[in-house]
Amino acid sequence: MLIKSTFNINNKCSYEAKYTNQRFKQVRDTVSFSGHSNIENCAKKGIDKLIHQTALGRELKTKLFVRDYIYDNFSQNNKINLFCGGCSTGEESTTYSMLLHGLKDKVVILGVDLGKKAIKQAKSGKFIFEVPKKNVNLLDYFNSIDDSPYTDSYLLNAKNNGLSPEQSYFKSLFKEFFVPTNKKIRTPFGEYIHNLIEKRNGENPLELDRVEYKLKDEIGQNCRYKVGDVRDIDKITGGEKQNVISFCNALYHLTTYSYDYGMRASRQDSEKVITNLMSKFKNSLTEKGIVVFGENEGPQLLDNEVVPKVMQKLDFEPLNKTISHEANVWRVNKNSE
Repeated sequence: MLIKSTFNINNKCSYEAKYTNQRFKQVRDTVSFSGHSNIENCAKKGIDKLIHQTALGRELKTKLFVRDYIYDNFSQNNKINLFCGGCSTGEESTTYSMLLHGLKDKVVILGVDLGKKAIKQAKSGKFIFEVPKKNVNLLDYFNSIDDSPYTDSYLLNAKNNGLSPEQSYFKSLFKEFFVPTNKKIRTPFGEYIHNLIEKRNGENPLELDRVEYKLKDEIGQNCRYKVGDVRDIDKITGGEKQNVISFCNALYHLTTYSYDYGMRASRQDSEKVITNLMSKFKNSLTEKGIVVFGENEGPQLLDNEVVPKVMQKLDFEPLNKTISHEANVWRVNKNSE
């Protein structure tokens, strides 16, 4: 059964930051956190310094919007190509695979990331979920989160109070497509030290258990993964045109060092970098093809005007609205070429 997305051009996505801020603070403050480094910075420190914090069903309303667009515009095609740039450990590409399971014989999803370890994890089809321990009074976060980008733990919670229709639907897909591995996952050392320090200071840290699940053998087989740079999209795809190019919450890796520490490129530099990349994306798209950004690209670039300015300059058409900038799904206008 398909559930229609409520995300359209007349509404804005909601954003729950309460959990995200606490979780991100915890990750950021640990000795193992590497920061939101850009490509050039990672060339010096190592590609795996890129952050790979993500979640299944992240920004679900956007993903449902994309799914509906694919059904409406490409479902009659013999093949549907979806390029997932900055795919990290596979959560985003797997989310698309789950939502497009009805078209599994047509949809080919290619996930690309710079991190070799991330791609290896993505190929395994295994995912680790963070679940708060019972002795921590934070379970309500996982019963009421609305589109918080860094948690998918509600998928494992027995309670459904506070879930949106989209989340309830996605949770039913998760139960259909995933099975537990029963493997015990240790708490990362940096997080363990962080929690000890907070306890000694009389604080109540967010303590988590980690549970591993894997895709059933027959699921996710339309996902392929490669180590690569999205700026080489034509080379990576062998010149094959894409119906959808999804590059969510990753633009800042190309335009700025780290928005967390106040380091950024100038607007002019950001505009130049994004224009070059979007020109390549445009050339790689089919007719009616779309580019998908994250719902929070604006604050990550520290300039909400850069993305829509570039997309309009390249004659892309905005299809929706988000909280952070004019649109995060853009359709190519091939008639302008």
